[in-house]
Amino acid sequence: MQNNTNKPIFVVGSPRSGTSILVWCLGHHPNLFPVPESNWMGEFAVNVAAAHQIGAARGDYSVLSAMDIRDDELFAAFGRAINDLILGHRKDLETKRETKCIELKLDRRWLDASGTAAGPKTRWVDGTPEYSLHICGLRKLFPQARFIHIFRDAPAVVRSMVNFHRVAGFQLVANEEEAYRYWIRTVTACLVAERAYGPTVVYRIRYEDLIDNPESAMHSLLTFLEEPYTARCLEPLKERINSSNVSPDFKSHDPGTDPAIIKKAKKLSDELQDSLQQGEASREVAENLEAEFNQRVEYLRRLGVKCREA
Repeated sequence: MQNNTNKPIFVVGSPRSGTSILVWCLGHHPNLFPVPESNWMGEFAVNVAAAHQIGAARGDYSVLSAMDIRDDELFAAFGRAINDLILGHRKDLETKRETKCIELKLDRRWLDASGTAAGPKTRWVDGTPEYSLHICGLRKLFPQARFIHIFRDAPAVVRSMVNFHRVAGFQLVANEEEAYRYWIRTVTACLVAERAYGPTVVYRIRYEDLIDNPESAMHSLLTFLEEPYTARCLEPLKERINSSNVSPDFKSHDPGTDPAIIKKAKKLSDELQDSLQQGEASREVAENLEAEFNQRVEYLRRLGVKCREA
């Protein structure tokens, strides 16, 4: 049963690119349910790798190496445990959402669509944008996970980022330049993961296609996820959620923004608008991602040594 259900879906990409609305769209599927942004599993994967190194450091005198427990086994065990916990506590999440729905007098259509009554829902969907930077580690925890990279052009995202306080009451970024840098960092990470793992693991979708051609876009997404198509997934698109309500002609006019950063972001944005996702995975790029992951692990290990010494 675990092999059939341990297939979480991570919606990645820059914040304000449509990650939230896409999570709720998928959450209307009878086999998928949306969870709040988690933002801890990426770093957790690094900690698991570091723990395995410690547990196997002395060969037969260390429990993991003495018992031939490989790092991929340790990752998979933690991944299954996380998956089982999320599935097992689904009802608790729905109870809290029900209470909030009543308190705030919200339209309960979405609550009903994503709840237990809508279907068994054996897979969960997480829309944490920061996981764009942790796809390698998440794949270690969840080898069968699927990633959806939702891409939206840079200027539109930046407008939304700098006006995020309108909907959330707090600033997402300090200024326009930070917003451009944030977009570049997350989108670039997703593109590297696309090349590393190929379109069977990371699927790119344009925000504009989801909005302008929702039925076709959803058909493609659900085919990628190996889930049957249902028009229910289109219902959240009938109204905007979590929107910054920014006018399309809004300009921040921040004189402190580095023009080179704007140029770099717009160049990459324009290229992605016209380019198709590559059709094959690259072993070389995957190995580079693995090396970067190991660098994080080594940094964490050295930090732990310094803490113990102190």
